[in-house]
Amino acid sequence: MTKKLFWENPYQFEFDGTVLKIDGNKVVLDKTCFFPRGGGQVGDIGEINGIRVVDTQKDETYTLIHLLEKEPSFKVGDLLHGKVDWERRYKIMKLHSAAHIVYYLMREVFGDTCKPVSSGLLDDKKDRSDYFFADKLDLEKLKQVERRANEVIERGYEIQTWSDEQDPNRRYWKIEIFPEMACGGTHPKNTHEIGRIRIDRGKKPGSGKERIEISLI
Repeated sequence: MTKKLFWENPYQFEFDGTVLKIDGNKVVLDKTCFFPRGGGQVGDIGEINGIRVVDTQKDETYTLIHLLEKEPSFKVGDLLHGKVDWERRYKIMKLHSAAHIVYYLMREVFGDTCKPVSSGLLDDKKDRSDYFFADKLDLEKLKQVERRANEVIERGYEIQTWSDEQDPNRRYWKIEIFPEMACGGTHPKNTHEIGRIRIDRGKKPGSGKERIEISLI
């Protein structure tokens, strides 16, 4: 199994790893800083030995697969140097924690009239999450969520992440004022790192549903 350096230290973006398997342009290493696509969060990109990594994925056995832009010339057993696109990764880390904060505040402000439908898609541009609303979306309440979220972020709460003792692939996220949440994504250490966010109403995904988009400003 690949050692998940992105969980041990999400701020590490360079590493050396040994090739375990190659299948065309798909490469498996004994360790990696590259986060695989999952839970709505996109996979990391970057480069391995100068070859661009266009995506990182995982299969049903949780094998982490680096998708390269072309078939490599290196072979199984070779020691390689990998480098994650850190600027992109850090934006994703900040947006992911912001999305959790907004989730709890949506429930707090809107109450039972609002229920999460899906975690949507999270990349370095924005987080997109869908909610079901029993009533018409109140845009003033949405702005209230935005104000409250920025207040929480500014207070500088420690962000805790950890693995389940029985299942190391099951991870959790928590800050002091909210309950823990199951999450295997990458996150900063403190809410203050997020900076300020903006919440917008996105393209309507279906009847009774609203897409709520979060971006960094």
